[in-house]
Amino acid sequence: MAAVNAPLKKLAGWTPREGPVCFIILDGMGVAKEGPGNGVTLANPEYYDKLVAEAKEKHLHCLVAAHGPAVGLPTKEDMGNSEVGHNALGCGQIYSQGAKLVNESLASGVFFETPAWHDVVEATGAAGKTVHFFGLLSDGNVHSHTNQLFNMIAGAAMSGCKHVRVHPLLDGRDVAPTSGLKYLEMLEHYLGEMREKGVDAQIGSGGGRMHVTMDRYNSDWNIVKRGWDAMVRGIVDKEDITAEYPGYFKSSVEAVECARRVFPKKQDQFNPAWVVVDAEGKPVGRIMDGDAVINFNYRGDRAVQISRAFVQADFNAFDRVEVPKVKYAGLLEYDTEMHIPPVSLVPPPAIRHTSSQYLCDAGVTCYALAETHKFGHMTFFWNGNKSGYVNQSLELYEEVKSLPNEETEAQPCMKAKEVTDKFLEALATKKYKYMRTNYANPDMVGHTGNIPAVVEAVKCMDRELQRLVPAIMAAKGVIILTADHGNAEQMIDKTGAVMTSHTCNPVNMIIIDSQFNGEYTVEPQGQPGLTNLAATYMNLLGFEAPSMYQPSVLKFHAK
Repeated sequence: MAAVNAPLKKLAGWTPREGPVCFIILDGMGVAKEGPGNGVTLANPEYYDKLVAEAKEKHLHCLVAAHGPAVGLPTKEDMGNSEVGHNALGCGQIYSQGAKLVNESLASGVFFETPAWHDVVEATGAAGKTVHFFGLLSDGNVHSHTNQLFNMIAGAAMSGCKHVRVHPLLDGRDVAPTSGLKYLEMLEHYLGEMREKGVDAQIGSGGGRMHVTMDRYNSDWNIVKRGWDAMVRGIVDKEDITAEYPGYFKSSVEAVECARRVFPKKQDQFNPAWVVVDAEGKPVGRIMDGDAVINFNYRGDRAVQISRAFVQADFNAFDRVEVPKVKYAGLLEYDTEMHIPPVSLVPPPAIRHTSSQYLCDAGVTCYALAETHKFGHMTFFWNGNKSGYVNQSLELYEEVKSLPNEETEAQPCMKAKEVTDKFLEALATKKYKYMRTNYANPDMVGHTGNIPAVVEAVKCMDRELQRLVPAIMAAKGVIILTADHGNAEQMIDKTGAVMTSHTCNPVNMIIIDSQFNGEYTVEPQGQPGLTNLAATYMNLLGFEAPSMYQPSVLKFHAK
């Protein structure tokens, strides 16, 4: 990355602590009232609660907004997520993100006037070929939104496309865990309206997001392969097929209803793949030469791998067998450094002036650590959606390999212990002035909807804090302890149903300082959001925050 033009200024009157500034994220651990669905209070994390109480007593605590406009999303009803949360924490500024960025383009009409739309959609329609849409069928507003999909289908029809296929992935993670049929029925109804207007519009294939297509961080390429096989080859993985679940159905609704009967314990997110076939048993929606393919997800982490399968000539993560020549576009560019995919329908937010750029330019040694599930968040998203190091001579990024997705519920501690082990090893080297890490447990286990497992995940996190915090204090360091969004604190919705989604709850932010003597207090200007915390850790490192950053939550007192 290019150097930041204006160097950081020293913060007058403040001498940083001898040890490192450590930014610790308890992923998905928000704040909510006690109750039968609050996995945090049910766990009774005594050490964490003690840290929060002590911080409040010292005026080193505040609640932070981690959703909606505070992180660049459209409204206060839009739950936060790890992608926008880590963007905010890493850049200290509010950018229009994901849904908001796409909504603005759709509302203005610019979306349908770009060269990408003309080349990918209009040209395909003019050639009489099929436009395929695939992605998460959900209004959870984390990876995608159904309204955007319907707008794009309508736009394709307006652009002259007579053949449309949709390959939906069930959510059950950012929405209710068994709500998939509702969304499929909405989609089927909409496609029926398109057919009445003369458009050959059908569902071609599908599956559950955690089993089909939407892998991330190279965790399990078989997930991507199942999606490729269903969409491109028109086949279902033999391991998904049983005597009771044939894998090939006359409709998507029939497929999901069958899966519910055969696999009653599987939530939507783990639904096996299906392919829709005609009366002769032939797939109705295979992707063929000359077709266009649009990934209608806007979030990047679970869109990169399937995009690579479509656009990389030297792709070798699995045998694609058949590789049709298609025009492929993402709703957004999912990796802005590697430019994956090369064509996107909406330009990405140009996130500039990230904290990593500033700190590296200032010569600050930095360390980032997470297990696989959140490693990209602590690096790629933190650094403004850019891959790789900012300055490898000053930085070290370390990853602890995660367990497979399907083992999360049964092993709620995940790799928390190993993350702590590795962090303590790095701390002991005394090489790094700024260190950051992420405990994935509250969020990843929260997505399972299993409250006892969430309780155990929070207890595990509490045990790890008992190892981590004293070591940082002994190293004469200072800690900012927070979260990127809520999840584990609200596992039951207002109707009494199990929740697996993120929340719109605030998160705690506390400072734990080994040498605190009242030199500063937490006194935010108005309601702080995650972006305010970038200026905060820059202050503790001894720098004034850049002028474009949201203000620090700290107020320093003359001594």
